[in-house]
Amino acid sequence: METKFTGIDGFDEILGGGITAPSTILIAGNPGSGRTILGVQSLCEAARNGEKVLYICITTQSENSIRESLSEYSFYEEALNIHIFNTSSVERDPLTMLVDLGNTVNSIKPDRILIDPITPIGFGFPEAERRRFIYSLNSAIVEWNAIVYLTGTMSKSDVCRSVISDVTDGIVYLSQEILRRGSKRMITILKMNRPNYIDGEHSFSINANGLTIYPRITAPVIEETAQVSRISAGIPKFDELSRGGLFELSATLIAGNTGTGKTLFGLNFIVEGAKNGEPGIISTFEDSPAELRRYAASLGLDLEELEKQGLIKIIYTPPSEINACRHTIELRNYIQEMGAKRVLLDDISGFDYVFDTQIAKREHIANMIRLFKNMGVTSMFISGNMAAGSDILQAEIPVSSLVDVLILLKHMDIGKEIRKTMSILKMHGSDHEKHLISYDITSEGISIGEFLKDM
Repeated sequence: METKFTGIDGFDEILGGGITAPSTILIAGNPGSGRTILGVQSLCEAARNGEKVLYICITTQSENSIRESLSEYSFYEEALNIHIFNTSSVERDPLTMLVDLGNTVNSIKPDRILIDPITPIGFGFPEAERRRFIYSLNSAIVEWNAIVYLTGTMSKSDVCRSVISDVTDGIVYLSQEILRRGSKRMITILKMNRPNYIDGEHSFSINANGLTIYPRITAPVIEETAQVSRISAGIPKFDELSRGGLFELSATLIAGNTGTGKTLFGLNFIVEGAKNGEPGIISTFEDSPAELRRYAASLGLDLEELEKQGLIKIIYTPPSEINACRHTIELRNYIQEMGAKRVLLDDISGFDYVFDTQIAKREHIANMIRLFKNMGVTSMFISGNMAAGSDILQAEIPVSSLVDVLILLKHMDIGKEIRKTMSILKMHGSDHEKHLISYDITSEGISIGEFLKDM
């Protein structure tokens, strides 16, 4: 048996490398979830690689109408063979349809076939007769020796009850949930005739280029073999307070209230690396690239010049457009492309737009941290877009336990004066300053001051 690629971004990855040929795959889901696009796109990608493909479309539309609709997508190939069956005919007389279908397949001898959809066939017949038809269809499919996709408008419970599930080698389920800020699309492999597929839900999107799947992030623990060095955070005196700087491959959380300089701390971390030949990525959910450049320039950091040198990349994702898996995959790809060694994510509260629970948010960030470590990247996360006086530490307890370094920035009322304070609450593998530390933000950046021993 041979494994063949689908040619769809992310799909082969969650399938564990592709689809076994021959095999029969059910693509099920609710209305508008993208079942037809997934099936046709796979056919067109195969046709582009020289395979013969056949699209069996059960519809009331004409072939010209179908081709016109499909031509709106960039993946469309004219080599796609299309055979139309009228919906009302297959509902009333599925056996005649099966004979005609067999003749069509035998004349073309396709490598891949899509029957879309299968659910209307014999719709008005008793369940026992429909079951017999499915078994007859399965016998024919075995003779075709091809990859066969069957689509169906079905809920997950429908899939479990349907006889189609018994005769297929794999089941892929697509869902779509309409939310206030757009659609949430998810794809799940419920069954597959290969052991190495990625289970669970994966997000996907549909646009003029077709369907793109964003596999959920899974990052195994890779044991570190080489000795880990210390690196500078780029802030004067901080390396002294941390007894030598941050560890390479570590994950740092900068938590604090609004106006405490969290973003500036992160920018110094990225710029310091870039100046020392370590490319860095800034992923921001709040400030646009232009806003970030202006803010950095006002404090003596020239992001634009380092961007021109290919040492810094800014990725801006508005909160309303955050797709957690897509965002992480984009980061992974940029890390690979530019050989990034440092990553800044500002602000992780942006994930609150995506995840319904803190547990889901924690799981995603944990996987991100592990992914960065596996890729040889030192990471820094910003958290706490909250008003002064809010308990930011309490708000981020679910996340703070994941990181190696936790730094708390806070406004405090000291002697009738509001002062900025820094606390290094933990640093795995290293001693660090335990006292509360005062600091200021000037035109030259962060200036660390005295210890506040009596606070």
